[in-house]
Amino acid sequence: MGKPNLFIVGAAKSGTTSLHNYLNQHPDIFMCNPKEPHFLINKEIGVDRIPVGITEKLEYEDLFFEGGDKKYRGESSVMYLMYPEIVIPKIKNNYLEDTKIIIMLRNPVERAYSGFHHVKRYNVKENIQDFTEAWKLSEERYFNQKDMTPASRYQELGLYFNQVQSYLNEFKDNLHIIIYDDYKSDFKSEMNKAFDFLEVENIEIDSDKRHMVGGWQWENEKMKRLMLSRNPLKSVLKMLIPFKGLRKYIRKRIQNKNSVEVKQITEKERIMLKEFYKIDVKKLSGLLNRNLNFWVK
Repeated sequence: MGKPNLFIVGAAKSGTTSLHNYLNQHPDIFMCNPKEPHFLINKEIGVDRIPVGITEKLEYEDLFFEGGDKKYRGESSVMYLMYPEIVIPKIKNNYLEDTKIIIMLRNPVERAYSGFHHVKRYNVKENIQDFTEAWKLSEERYFNQKDMTPASRYQELGLYFNQVQSYLNEFKDNLHIIIYDDYKSDFKSEMNKAFDFLEVENIEIDSDKRHMVGGWQWENEKMKRLMLSRNPLKSVLKMLIPFKGLRKYIRKRIQNKNSVEVKQITEKERIMLKEFYKIDVKKLSGLLNRNLNFWVK
């Protein structure tokens, strides 16, 4: 009863955080906190790559204890999609036979650019300021730096075809795919499709609260490191201000005063990404029997 039986496996920056929180509103569904424990891949890819990840089985399964009486207990580790060779055998060998998988897919061009700014915003290891440079170095840097997050694999994360095909081959009727464009344009319909897939009642979702709002970046690296790194000052402030809500409010004020808007992707960058993903998107379109080529036109 304490084991998960619902996995949102990705893709990163495709709306998974909002879906995780919206599913958690359903009386038959429990979604864990933290959202992304990444337990199924942490040891294999390197425990230093996802610092907040969970590596011990008991600690992982304890995340779902509160949901023991629910029909579904879920998590949303978005890096799972990129490592099907690790994740799929673990799900099939350790969890229930009728475990459900949800995949969300966003235009890989938009996903890559958004992903870069997300990592740059929240990870001190991303110190490259130029997107094109980070893009070109992403795979080499990931394999050369043992503590580099897999979220920095900006190219590989958007190559959906092999990833999705692996999950489809293994889970078939227990797999549901959401296209981010549909999710944005007709949210209610897509949530109802997800509920139908899970065989739970269609309910009204409170979608007023936004999750993981992007579009901003730290104004300078010093402030970013001060806010993201562990340091004695933060420990002292935590003692002086014991109220979590107040600390969150102060952090938000500091963030707002020390951030700038993210620059729009350039036409040159967009063309580079479209060329890179064109063949993969065509193959994905055939796999899903849906024309997604508008992503790269």
